[in-house]
Amino acid sequence: MKFSKVKALATTGVTAIYLGLMNTRVVLAADGGEVQSKLTSAGKTIQGILTGLVVLVGICVALFIIIIKRMPDADDPREKSEVYHAVGRVAGLVALAAAVIWLLPWVYSLFT
Repeated sequence: MKFSKVKALATTGVTAIYLGLMNTRVVLAADGGEVQSKLTSAGKTIQGILTGLVVLVGICVALFIIIIKRMPDADDPREKSEVYHAVGRVAGLVALAAAVIWLLPWVYSLFT
């Protein structure tokens, strides 16, 4: 009975190794279209991460300007105007940085 279990385990192991080795060619070999699509997907993921980081930094800077730098003088109308201008500049710079992240690969693709 014990010999039967060892034989079954050995047969299963040999079959699994054989199937694994026979399928490695399919797994490791990829044509150009698959590679290009994976690179494009990775590029879009990196662009999304960079855009998220830019937006996160922009939010932190805007909150720093509003809460820490300008909140003590919030009653002064001139100070409020400066706060709105500063936050507007931050929003513009965030939009510009996000546009550069997405437009730079597009411009590069025009020349390749």
